Amino acid sequence: MNFIAPNVNIISVMPEILLLLSGTALLFFRNCAGQGKAIPGIASAAIILQGLMIPTLWGNNIAGFNSLIVRDNFSILFQTMVGATALLAVAFSHYYLKQRKVSEGEYYALILYAVVGMNVMIAGRDLLVIFLGMEILSLSLYVLVGFFRDINESMEATVKYFLLGAFSSALFLLGIAFFFGALGATGIDNVTTAIEQSGFNIMLLMMAAALLCTGLGFKIASVPFHMWAPDTYEGAPISVASLLSVAPKIAAFAVLLRIVLAVSPATSQVTSYTIIAMAVASMIIGNITALRQTGLIRMLAYSGIAQVGFMLIGLLSPEQEGGPALMFYLSMYILMNMGAFGVAIVFSMVEGKRLLINDLSGIAAHRPFLSLAMSIFMISLAGIPPTAGFFAKFYIFKTAIEAGYLWIVVVAVIMTVVSLYYYFRVIMVMYMSEASDKLSTVSGDVTVIAVLLGVLAFATILFGIMPGSIIGIISKALAFM
Repeated sequence: MNFIAPNVNIISVMPEILLLLSGTALLFFRNCAGQGKAIPGIASAAIILQGLMIPTLWGNNIAGFNSLIVRDNFSILFQTMVGATALLAVAFSHYYLKQRKVSEGEYYALILYAVVGMNVMIAGRDLLVIFLGMEILSLSLYVLVGFFRDINESMEATVKYFLLGAFSSALFLLGIAFFFGALGATGIDNVTTAIEQSGFNIMLLMMAAALLCTGLGFKIASVPFHMWAPDTYEGAPISVASLLSVAPKIAAFAVLLRIVLAVSPATSQVTSYTIIAMAVASMIIGNITALRQTGLIRMLAYSGIAQVGFMLIGLLSPEQEGGPALMFYLSMYILMNMGAFGVAIVFSMVEGKRLLINDLSGIAAHRPFLSLAMSIFMISLAGIPPTAGFFAKFYIFKTAIEAGYLWIVVVAVIMTVVSLYYYFRVIMVMYMSEASDKLSTVSGDVTVIAVLLGVLAFATILFGIMPGSIIGIISKALAFM
């Protein structure tokens, strides 16, 4: 019996090795003296260093572990977006945690482990490898959501997140089983070969595609797998909620895009119906439910569900312009949604208390810069020019119309109009309501986080006016597909 050694190629997983070593070092470093600023600094340095390593692989298509992991331009771009989101979350967390006497080593280590999981999901070319990345991500986030064990809301949020997360994992595993039954393998690239040779079971493959899409629907918080999001965002530390609201969606959409591109030639009808149902339901339920929310974080949670509905439209024509439109939307979503959560962190009240929209009454008189930044983020999320959110929605709608989905665009436009109410309500409360004493002053030095928010706000405007550079990079990343 001949044994063939696997082609490991450590270079293909060097960024993940760096993050794992850094996270493990933080666990040992957490009890050392003078760790206050060093721990977030180490976490930030690890994310930045792995971010610098990833672009060096651009255009090389480095494969490892017998092509179970592939570093192509597609994965590099998605991993760069995840790294940027994690870096912002680390910066926000430093401000959020510095007034709470907790051990920060485990906290930042879990963020690094979550990034490892997302990187594996994005670079994986085999469904079992992708599932491994999903579980690494999920286990890290379960602990982060309930990091403050003395807060009942955090414990409740963790339990809900864990139970529904286990259900979504079961759906994804069942999808893998049907995928293997249809093709005799779990590699995504096997679909093309099987279609060319007509060696697959179409019914099993259709069921696999539907189950895989719905299993990933939990990670992106699309309807009907959205129930966990509002309670989890509200119960988790706001800095964790900011990471949870963006980064897992980027990784899950990367997997969804690969799966849809692979299986759509054989299962175009069932995948289209599944995506349409999730997109329309997410837009309608997310926007309608957000209208009656009084809590800011809860409103942002339902806003995120609605935004996912818009993003899903890009999956209806991924082989045309839908893929680049989706990636552009995700990159702009980092700016506006992380920015909104960053402002919420600065405005957050005493530990254990919800931040209500009405608590922002008249805050513009005391914090004009932060109020302006929040207004820009709200306007961009609503899709009003000249912000990045406007062009992101315009690009998505354009691709859907060209693919023949005009009626979905009509629904999306109507829901965009509906969203104006709750987004502009935040702006009106800040600028046109009588000042409240609750948030008139914000304790601590917020210079660093204010600078970050200013950069995010400026980029939100800049890429709304000049989106061409980002679109050009995305088009090159998808050229191989």
